[in-house]
Amino acid sequence: MPGKAYLYENVSHRLRQHIHEGSYRAGEKLPSVRVLSRLFHVSVNTILQCFRQLEADGLIHRIPRSGVIVAPTLSEQKPTGSAPRPIPLLPVEVSLSEEILRYMEPYTSRPMTRFGIALPDSEIMPVERVLQAFREVTRSHGVASWHYAHPRGGEAFAHQLARRSLNYPMPVTEQDLLVTNGCMEAIELALRVVTKRGDAVAIETPAYYGTLLALEVLGRKALPIPTHPQRGIRLAALEQAMRQGQISACIISANAQNPLGFSMPTAHREKLAQLAGRYKVPVIENDIWGDTVFGEAQLPVKAFDREGEVIYCNSFSKSLMPGMRLGWIAPGRFLHRVLELKQVSNITTASAPQLVMAKLMESGFYHHHLQQLRTHLQCQTRELMALSRQYFPVGTRINEPAGGCVLWLELPGAIDTGQLFDRALAQQIHIFPGRVFSPAGRHTHCLRLNAGSPITPDIAAAVRKLGVLAHQQLT
Repeated sequence: MPGKAYLYENVSHRLRQHIHEGSYRAGEKLPSVRVLSRLFHVSVNTILQCFRQLEADGLIHRIPRSGVIVAPTLSEQKPTGSAPRPIPLLPVEVSLSEEILRYMEPYTSRPMTRFGIALPDSEIMPVERVLQAFREVTRSHGVASWHYAHPRGGEAFAHQLARRSLNYPMPVTEQDLLVTNGCMEAIELALRVVTKRGDAVAIETPAYYGTLLALEVLGRKALPIPTHPQRGIRLAALEQAMRQGQISACIISANAQNPLGFSMPTAHREKLAQLAGRYKVPVIENDIWGDTVFGEAQLPVKAFDREGEVIYCNSFSKSLMPGMRLGWIAPGRFLHRVLELKQVSNITTASAPQLVMAKLMESGFYHHHLQQLRTHLQCQTRELMALSRQYFPVGTRINEPAGGCVLWLELPGAIDTGQLFDRALAQQIHIFPGRVFSPAGRHTHCLRLNAGSPITPDIAAAVRKLGVLAHQQLT
């Protein structure tokens, strides 16, 4: 690193590399002075001096009361001179729980238009058919519904889960699986098994806020890895972190990632599984939106796992019934330890939902439901995209999702979606600001919208109101 005589030059050099390599794109907000001060273990004055140098070089703009953003024309520039050394990625302590709670709390507290929580609406779900299955199961399997299931899970349900991997290059057997209370329990178990307090875990950027919350609660640090909005986590940067021993694990979503919505190319999935095996760094795969990928279903990273280093986590909360809280984990070589932790935490997962889901899968009903669900979600996301393009300010960028039901919007200028949240809430519209998808205070100009509901006149009117509020921040 050049210029050891002046500390601020070292910090400037690192930030300059991140900007040139696209970790921070044109118009994106840099972390605050205090956040950077903690990250680099330097004084606030050193960071301010660094900002003055970067601004003089034309790399950033400082906007009063809004922060520092990357200069508009520099996202496509390349550094001059000799090729830069690999960017030193920086682990971040996560501290978002209070913010996440503040943004989640209004969801159920009052009548409103709900764009905040990512979930398909019950209106497009087979609610009555699932409830009927519950009634049938409790009548025909009363005793089995009453008792504990095996700690690994019910035999019929595990059998159906294993059959999902029929076309995997590396199939998953019934003995490889453990049933959990939703996907988040699976992720938590995985983190507890392969990391310890203080360890750094590589994440996508932006990343699902539930992942960040889990890292915070467990006392793990996050290492944000540059992520392409259509292809996913940048494998070269991830391999660098693995090779240098910076991380103990990695958490990714290959299918319909939340919030960007991308699906990783198959070649990247194979390469990621190979990297995990080569460096012995476990990859925790959150595939909760995998069943909603538009068109043909895509194989997860787990399908290419030859070394047992990919820990696969999934549930039916997004694809069928959130209240069932029925998930599963395929922990690879960590199965025994995951089973031990599961028995200590809650012993087993409820029997009745497993029996119901096994019945719905065996009959072919679930497969048929997914075909309809994907059609609904694809139609709804396209309609919401069209409305957003119509009403939001010119320059708003929207990622077209490959599945799921969320849209990621990057708003122009100095729009702060935290302020937009408060103003929207006053008009009974619930949204989720972008900053809670980053442990370092990024994405403050971004917004995630849920497209899980059919587009009605009321929803269209709510999008128009959001657009008006966004325009007001620009004036």
